[in-house]
Amino acid sequence: MDDYKKVGISNFLFPVNDLSIGYNSFNIDDIPDNSYLLINRVFDTEALELFKSIIPKLNRFKGIFFEDLSILHLLKDSNLELIWNQAHFVTNYSSINYYLDEGCKSALISNEITKEEILEILDKATKPLVFNVFGKNMIMYSRRTLVSNFNTHNNIESINNVNIDEEKTNTHFFLKEDKYGTAVFNRDYFNYINKIDVDDNKILFYLVYNSDLSTNEVIDIINGKEYGNDGFLYKKTTYKMKEYDDRRGDK
Repeated sequence: MDDYKKVGISNFLFPVNDLSIGYNSFNIDDIPDNSYLLINRVFDTEALELFKSIIPKLNRFKGIFFEDLSILHLLKDSNLELIWNQAHFVTNYSSINYYLDEGCKSALISNEITKEEILEILDKATKPLVFNVFGKNMIMYSRRTLVSNFNTHNNIESINNVNIDEEKTNTHFFLKEDKYGTAVFNRDYFNYINKIDVDDNKILFYLVYNSDLSTNEVIDIINGKEYGNDGFLYKKTTYKMKEYDDRRGDK
């Protein structure tokens, strides 16, 4: 954090133990004051009760990037900045403005939409938004233990993290499992830094997710070093394999 602060970064996002999935998480008591919390589990009754138990500890933080809507209902009248973070749903300005009207400070724009769609959302949103400009796209999150199920079915040694190469689309995946389920990521970084000319007044802040790079590498990338791909900036999301085949001209 000290190294990042030296180059002007002032906001930090920490996943919370037992309430986040897919990322290395932290005990809430160890997270520095004035940080943001990432809470992206879909709650069951146990998780909801756990979250309720930490509410008295939340006053020292700036806000929460939340997935489960119970957090909005519980905290909408608090002083915390609530940032809507249902990644696959934050794809249009109508939905975003609804949640902004319902008490959210901001929303994290999906990184699965095109440059034109991002610019339209920024133009028509009623509040500044969070723009994720670097990271590995979380493709899905399942409460099933997919890796463990695979290991058991194939009678192989138990492992928690798996790389998968999908030949049809030449896409590389990384699966990370814990007791709460499995997160599936694109193994390659997307990099939108300096790829879109946006009005900074429409941005609450720019978000950088670092999975496995050193601090110096991340700082170099923020400063303009070429690294990663264009993600979905110039291509629409493919929903069906047939659509993908049609685009390639396959029969």
